[in-house]
Amino acid sequence: MDRFFFSLLLFTCLLGGCISRSQPDAVSPGSETGISGQARDRDGRAVANAWVYAYRNTSTSLRGPADFGARTDPEGHYFIDLVEGRYYLVARWRHDGGEAGPPQVGDAWALPQDNPVRVETGRISQADFILQGVRAGQPVILRSGSLGWGKTGFTGRLVDSAEKPLPGAFALAYSDADFRRMPDYTSAVVGSDGRFQLYVPAGGRYCLAARTRTRGQPVAGEPYGSLGDGDTGCPTAVENRLIDVGIIRLKPYQR
Repeated sequence: MDRFFFSLLLFTCLLGGCISRSQPDAVSPGSETGISGQARDRDGRAVANAWVYAYRNTSTSLRGPADFGARTDPEGHYFIDLVEGRYYLVARWRHDGGEAGPPQVGDAWALPQDNPVRVETGRISQADFILQGVRAGQPVILRSGSLGWGKTGFTGRLVDSAEKPLPGAFALAYSDADFRRMPDYTSAVVGSDGRFQLYVPAGGRYCLAARTRTRGQPVAGEPYGSLGDGDTGCPTAVENRLIDVGIIRLKPYQR
């Protein structure tokens, strides 16, 4: 019997359901250091039995086994007991009640408004989530520099050279027109309608581009594009507004 349970545990871990350290399922009032918050849906209702995962870095794009995790209680609250440091968070709710596996249609996920979250000794940091559903044709790929929600930023559509929506692409925001480096902020991957919401932490000038790969320099043939040349490609974000910038066209990249 012991061998059976050991084999079952190993199989579960291989599916990505294990985290390196077990955590309480809800708020632990005796802890002094960590992260707490609440998961809600778009209508403001608490989401119970969602998992909030904490990663030490983004080497796995916030997928696979996490370093730490906790499940939300019936009121949507969670607590993760952590030592001082920076942690990248993601919340996932699975309609089948599972703990592991890639997001499926009918599941929901979210990033906090700011990522990573800083934890200081003797303090409990706050990180809330507004979960959004996973739709057909919308792969969920998460990157550092992504803001899960907010009130300031840009919206628009990503299309290919034939003017068709380009699922799987990202909108990118840079503080200047140097697109050769990593972007400062990244949208969630777009779905079948090609529409994106790109949140930034504050108003100001941002230069916008879009691509389909998650890292590295653009390669020949990769769909890639910018909003425009010069000032036309660098709109100004206004506090508490989502500005519609229209269409960003992605064409095969040429060096």
